[in-house]
Amino acid sequence: MRAFANLRDSQFLYRTAEQLENDKHEASDEDIATIQLFEDLTERPADVENPDVVLLRRMKQETCVCVEGHVGRAKGNIPWRLEIVVERITVLNNAEDLVSQMRGTKDWDPKYRYLQLRSFQFQRALAMRSKVATLIRNVFEDHRFIEVETPLLFRSTPEGAREFLVPSRTDAGKMYALPQSPQQYKQLLMASGVHRYYQFAKCFRDEDLRRDRQPEFTQVDLEMSFAKALDVQSVVESILVRLWKEIKGIELQLPIKRLRYIEALSRYGIDKPDLRSDMEIFDLSEFATSKTDPDYPVFEILVFHAQNSNFPAAVTAPDGYPTLRVPLSHQVRLSKEESSKWLSRCVAEFDLKLVSDLETTASEIKKKYDITDGDVIYACTRQRVPFENPTPLGRQRLHLMQETMSLSDRAAAPLWVIDFPLFTPAESGRIVNGYVEFDYSRLVATHHPFTMPSIDSLPALFAAVEDQSSQVDPRTIIGQHYDIVVNGVEVGGGSTRIHDSSLQRFVLSRILRVPGIRVQLEPGETEPDNPFTHLLNALTMACPPHAGLALGFDRLCAMLNGSDSIRDVIAFPKTQTGADPLVGSPSRVTDEQLGVYNVQLKKC
Repeated sequence: MRAFANLRDSQFLYRTAEQLENDKHEASDEDIATIQLFEDLTERPADVENPDVVLLRRMKQETCVCVEGHVGRAKGNIPWRLEIVVERITVLNNAEDLVSQMRGTKDWDPKYRYLQLRSFQFQRALAMRSKVATLIRNVFEDHRFIEVETPLLFRSTPEGAREFLVPSRTDAGKMYALPQSPQQYKQLLMASGVHRYYQFAKCFRDEDLRRDRQPEFTQVDLEMSFAKALDVQSVVESILVRLWKEIKGIELQLPIKRLRYIEALSRYGIDKPDLRSDMEIFDLSEFATSKTDPDYPVFEILVFHAQNSNFPAAVTAPDGYPTLRVPLSHQVRLSKEESSKWLSRCVAEFDLKLVSDLETTASEIKKKYDITDGDVIYACTRQRVPFENPTPLGRQRLHLMQETMSLSDRAAAPLWVIDFPLFTPAESGRIVNGYVEFDYSRLVATHHPFTMPSIDSLPALFAAVEDQSSQVDPRTIIGQHYDIVVNGVEVGGGSTRIHDSSLQRFVLSRILRVPGIRVQLEPGETEPDNPFTHLLNALTMACPPHAGLALGFDRLCAMLNGSDSIRDVIAFPKTQTGADPLVGSPSRVTDEQLGVYNVQLKKC
């Protein structure tokens, strides 16, 4: 197979230098990116210097030049290192001293992001991102999807996250909202007869930032009509298989494993478990229960086996544990005097009621969970429905994996997490023992307000629509919501959507209490104006059943690139304060500019 080296000329056109026939080695991009310039002294008298070479010696690093000469293979042991016999050099643009001073630095000033992007690792990351987008588009083409762009100037709707608002110049006092996602538009496309839609969508959420969040980000958005969850999941699996094979050289095994939400939290302590480790959390409710703490009745343990590598790191607790929710840890000794000591400590710490005597219970637990001498047991209690996410032992499991395992990004452990609760308690805004406190009198949608309830719960919900006196406990309802998780990272989430207007109206008005939406309309009555009028009207017009999903494109690219932060795969990311120091955004505007939009700033 022939290989070629890419050379960029002064017109930013790419030429190819063919590999010599005797070369048997593969060339890396980094090898190709380095080209040595040299002078052919055999064609010039020894006492006469080449003025172009003199110029080259005086140049600052990163000077932009045009070089004319003959390309050949350099001498030495690197078969793909190229060199050019210089005939002429033209300076196209000089570089400031700052450019050469910043070469090699690890602490780049964000104001000079364009200099940082010149480095090999960022050039490779951006090229990889482009390739990933192309591969995804190819999969959609194979499955007969069409790409449709949806508007970025939307209206404000109560979907959960804070929105970015844009004032209207022509309608005083009115605002556009930048979309949190294209969710409502893509459902409208399903009502429009577009049966298979996708787009690379820009989304905007005004929320607190961390390494895997940006105020503006890209989603790979898809929706299918006359489709169920398995249809959507099949397309997504095709995308992941193609990406991991082409980018990482890894063959993903299908079908991808499925795990119920409650099972993920019970066995791994988190709703996006990293399955590169087989460590599990064990529910010991059959052996013991908490007597005095009704908020945390479930007693559970995590066992770290002594033969595991990096064992000393296992006995340390991770940073950031909530003050009163640190798991008890104990290294087991199986001598007669010590064998039940760990359980005795747990009984005192968590005020447990054992189903049998201490020695018998400890012996049965040891036998069932293969506990051996020297193992470390971590114990804690949790809620029966674990809204703590991760649970204390889930956090401990992640810590053990990070400290004691070699987690290679060459390994891939994809997982579908299914059967989420349709609704979860709203956050109260207070932190108790390091965890968010929940207000159980108010509910929010776990995924979004348009997720279809499970088939089993539909009869009860439809009965509630017809009978206003019907009492339905929304916390018992499971939603048709599914997340795709790879190596402990949620890379996408989707659901089957509600396509019945009565059911959608009931969910919005009765359960989520969205203002302005009536639970039922009189015969012939039109939908009154509310944040979701457009969607409710569309659902009455024979909108077909539909389902979809959105992949976090930035997060997916970071994972494929082996990066810890999505900033590494975004050309011009925002800082953790949401600013872009490169261009100085956000920036102040004048009162005159604001006046055009009938907006005044309030002094704080």
